Amino acid sequence: MHKLKKVVISLLFIQVLILITIFLRSDDLSLLTYINNSFVYGGILVFVGLWVFVVRTGVFDIFTISMRKAFKIKSTLEDDEMRPPSEILAFSSSYLLVTGTLTLLIMSICLIIYSF
Repeated sequence: MHKLKKVVISLLFIQVLILITIFLRSDDLSLLTYINNSFVYGGILVFVGLWVFVVRTGVFDIFTISMRKAFKIKSTLEDDEMRPPSEILAFSSSYLLVTGTLTLLIMSICLIIYSF
């Protein structure tokens, strides 16, 4: 139940942010401007969520370690002391992905309504 509450709060925050963006850009408040702005915010959330997911899976760990060994000049830190990228990101990408997907779903529903 706590996760659902967090997703709902983040979704409401994104919707308020979309409306603030519409008003700050001095666009007219129409369904088309809402669709355009929600596409941008939803796309950014999904992109960042997927990026965090890929980094957290450890795909870039081997690449990072290889590059450190290949371009080892005079480093003050040893290879063992440097953390891999998958350990640096401590948060889960699920909230970003769920919020972005729901924002894009709402945008798709509005786009279907706009097309009629």
